[in-house]
Amino acid sequence: MSNNKQKITPQAENFSQWYQDVVKEADLAESSEVRGSGIVKPYGFKIWKLIKAQLEKQIEETGAEDVYFPLLVPIANLEAEKEHVEGFAPELAVVTHAGGEKLANSLAIRPTSEAAMYKTYAKWIQGYTDLPLRLNQWNNVMRWEKRPRAFLRWSEFLWQEGHSAFATKEEAEKEVWQMMRVYEDLYKYLAIPVLVGRKSESEKFAGAEMTISAEVMAKDGKAIQGATSHYLGTNFAKVFGINYLDKLGQTQLVHQNSWGLSWRSVGAVIMAHGDDNGLRLPPNIAPIQVVIVPIIKDGNDKEVLQYCREIQKNLKKLRVHIDQRENISPGYKYNYWEVKGVPVRLEIGAQEVQSKQVSLFRRDNGQRDKVDLADLPQEVKIVMKDIQQNLFNQAQEFTKSHIHRIEDVAEIKDQVGFFEASWSETKESEALLKEKYSITSRVLLSKKAEQKPKNKKCFITGKEAKHDWIFAQSY
Repeated sequence: MSNNKQKITPQAENFSQWYQDVVKEADLAESSEVRGSGIVKPYGFKIWKLIKAQLEKQIEETGAEDVYFPLLVPIANLEAEKEHVEGFAPELAVVTHAGGEKLANSLAIRPTSEAAMYKTYAKWIQGYTDLPLRLNQWNNVMRWEKRPRAFLRWSEFLWQEGHSAFATKEEAEKEVWQMMRVYEDLYKYLAIPVLVGRKSESEKFAGAEMTISAEVMAKDGKAIQGATSHYLGTNFAKVFGINYLDKLGQTQLVHQNSWGLSWRSVGAVIMAHGDDNGLRLPPNIAPIQVVIVPIIKDGNDKEVLQYCREIQKNLKKLRVHIDQRENISPGYKYNYWEVKGVPVRLEIGAQEVQSKQVSLFRRDNGQRDKVDLADLPQEVKIVMKDIQQNLFNQAQEFTKSHIHRIEDVAEIKDQVGFFEASWSETKESEALLKEKYSITSRVLLSKKAEQKPKNKKCFITGKEAKHDWIFAQSY
């Protein structure tokens, strides 16, 4: 039987291929018959479910309520907001026939739900007592990707999208940042540090006044847009007629936000933590937190398996699996579970049974220790917490050490990571950067927004700089 570790391309050799290999060998997902769309397999979907469960809890704690709107959106709704439809036009999938007939009015498969929801918001919101309206839905959307990639950029993907309406700009902007803090906390739960800040005019959400983003650094130095929160202003309210009567009986437009996080977060976990042996999952979202591998030989199977089951029972608060597959060597099983990123592996043979111990292997750092059976529950609890923190610390150290300060665009060269630079914030300079280096602005960090740039001159044009921004290639 082959070793699936050997099928994984080293990160340094080809990071993109490494990612595809890990998705395949860890049995997370595979391509489907539909161009650009994938099949998420049970192990991969369980990771997403664990992320989703945590985020559901966090969103509910903010007071937002869940709702569900239809998949299909009248094209006229999308076309109503010019900037919005122009932003999504290249990615739209359109239904022109149904029931064996050509439709009088074509329907779009939602790329996002502003246009699907806001006509209804106009009916639901009449007076100031109907505000704020804060709704969230878990759904699928379709964006026809030119370069699909598992979890990160499939044409169809799962996510949550929140849509809220407020009486004032101040209330709306407060929530924009509140929801971004929710996402920042969620990524900490995934042991991933994020860079949070405002998007440029070119990179903000189509139809928004302001977009806030949480950016993740992958191990090849590229950026993953991990989550976004948008202040939409009154742009959509004007188009869809979302008005309310204030306390003085005067008609006002609502101020709106939208915010979302997708299963791109699964891709971020893979790219932020994985190594040449495969996944390294934070215990919080590991489908299996502890795998027990019995070492069976010389007819000792009954005794060893009984010992393994006792341990599983003692670790009942954790997600524990005993690998009882027959005719497979322990060595193969070790490799198999390393690729799948299980945080802790317990190796148990006759020697461990006799000494009332277990051999404990940590996936995050490769350490193996002997632990007394009586101490195991407490020791595993400590180890889980330590693995979670260690993965965060490693990712944070990698991120910090791969943000390079540059003063001129010529300094980019072949450096791996993000770039901090003083920038004039013009669309023309960003277009030039993207065309020549495939690099875009990622965020203006919150703490930098109130500070003067370190260099008075823009690193691209030499003109007056406004702020210090983070730039990178991205997925």
